[in-house]
Amino acid sequence: RARTAALGASPAYCPWPGALPSSEENLMASYFDDKDLAHFGDLKEHAPDLWDRFMQYYGPAFEPGLLSRREKVLIGFAVAQSSQCPYCIDSYTQQALEQGLTMKHLAEAMHAAASLKAGITLAHGLVAHNIDKKVSM
Repeated sequence: RARTAALGASPAYCPWPGALPSSEENLMASYFDDKDLAHFGDLKEHAPDLWDRFMQYYGPAFEPGLLSRREKVLIGFAVAQSSQCPYCIDSYTQQALEQGLTMKHLAEAMHAAASLKAGITLAHGLVAHNIDKKVSM
């Protein structure tokens, strides 16, 4: 909450402060607590074999290859923004800054992700367009 308050945002996970009754805002604020991120690995206890398989994939996916770790972290940041995962945004922002990226880099990545998402939304309009053609025949 302190981080959210410092940013001037509502502590609830609601983009429109005051849109929810205050009791709902307080309930929603507890959904995404940045302290929870440190306990991500605790999820292993519920399905250890599946967790291990996930980690066998996830870990190496971010190791340097044709793309540097820095580039992969920037991709992770853009996907986190586009997916609107507060935990991922927190983690990948920290990792990006550790990789020497600045908020200017992150802002460009956010705009690239946002423009792609907007294009994807518009491209899905083709479904409606095609249905309209079929119905109008």
